[in-house]
Amino acid sequence: MRVLGIDCGSRITGYGVIDSDGVDCALVQCGAIRVPPTDSLASRLKSIHTGIAEVIRDFQPDAAAFENVFYASNVQTALKLGHVRGV
Repeated sequence: MRVLGIDCGSRITGYGVIDSDGVDCALVQCGAIRVPPTDSLASRLKSIHTGIAEVIRDFQPDAAAFENVFYASNVQTALKLGHVRGV
């Protein structure tokens, strides 16, 4: 099974792709989608969407896992991370 893991961020969204047989895992690819912090939130979300769509197209994962938002310095940060998770 191929799994895509995503660490959501409104400026840097990290990803990793692994292959697993349920016992062993092997790294296929990892990287980050970096967007300029000066861009509008809408523009950053579009860039993140485009980047994740490219990763999905290139590596064709069977499943995806997303990091939970477990801490945010303020409400606005938590909302932005929620938008990125939605993308």
